Amino acid sequence: MVRFFRKTRWLTTLVVALGAFALSACDPVPEPDPEPEVTALLLKNQTIRSSAMKREMKYTVWLPEGVEPQHALPFLYLLHGYGDDQNAWAEKGNLVSIYRDYVANGGSPMVIVMPDALTTFYVGDYETYLHEELIPQVEKLYKCNGKRVVAGLSMGGYGTLYHALKYPAKFTYAYAMSPATDVKSFKALIDDQSDKKIFPGFTIEVGTEDTTVNNADAESVADYMVEQGLTCEWIARAGIHYWNFWQECLPKALQKAGESFK
Repeated sequence: MVRFFRKTRWLTTLVVALGAFALSACDPVPEPDPEPEVTALLLKNQTIRSSAMKREMKYTVWLPEGVEPQHALPFLYLLHGYGDDQNAWAEKGNLVSIYRDYVANGGSPMVIVMPDALTTFYVGDYETYLHEELIPQVEKLYKCNGKRVVAGLSMGGYGTLYHALKYPAKFTYAYAMSPATDVKSFKALIDDQSDKKIFPGFTIEVGTEDTTVNNADAESVADYMVEQGLTCEWIARAGIHYWNFWQECLPKALQKAGESFK
């Protein structure tokens, strides 16, 4: 009887083991975790302590794939509009997908820096912060090759025109989308430079149904640029003051940036 019990217990153990093996063999092999999205290269909410702004300031940076860390690249400073922040282009503007399409079609890799400008219109103390603190630090940290473009929408379009007109030697191109515009101040910045050849190329792109900004003022600035010998492309097409319009601007801005880097 004892021998039978031992034999039965052994058989039971064997059956259980075989059953467990069979069940495990039938289970599907777990799929590996999907590779993370390219957000691994989208470094959101980086911070820098600003003496000019007397606070910590945020920026987001896009680092292109497939580029060795030691390689210096050109930079695009991509500026947000009023009420948005450093993540607006990534979260609302479809930046990553648009950039990847651009590179897949032969575009030049670039580092894209998206600073938070609060509601400053990129002037005042922010101007000091941008040129004396942010630009030097991020270009050292992420290795700029000395070439840079500025582009932006609405309030960022204002900042684009202002900084490219006031600091023309720093930029190889400027692309303003639906820009807020100060005609008198922008004309004065053009007049301040005796050598008009120092200015980068410009594009100003507006939506014909946009009632948020004054397109007539923007066109007046564009016309004055051309009169003074600057290169300015004027684009007016159907659209309103919204992200679907600016998402269609961005591929053209990237294209102009890449061409200017060459």
